[in-house]
Amino acid sequence: MTTEIGKALRKLRIDEEERLLDMAARLEKSSAFISAVERGTKAAPQGFVEHVIQAYKLAGDAAASLHRAADRSRNNFSLEADSLLARDTAGLMARRMNSLSDDELKNIFQILSKKSTK
Repeated sequence: MTTEIGKALRKLRIDEEERLLDMAARLEKSSAFISAVERGTKAAPQGFVEHVIQAYKLAGDAAASLHRAADRSRNNFSLEADSLLARDTAGLMARRMNSLSDDELKNIFQILSKKSTK
């Protein structure tokens, strides 16, 4: 099953008129790895999306779209909290994530989106 990040990578490759081998060389990965991520049989490792953004000089909406695709392809997330409050907040969020309403999730999303644009 192709994931959102797989579709985004394939679209990027096609838009750049690159073969799988070309993208693999540009990203310094094997073509088997790129193919597996595109097909959804391998998850994109941490830092991979940033590497793609840098290698293809993506910015603004293009970079944000690739981040969204990567996020939508994950089932779990890992984060490091620098303070007790951040750890408490992350833990509470993780425990309650699936019980929040869509409106509550939208509110949290809006709060976090405002912070990232400052």
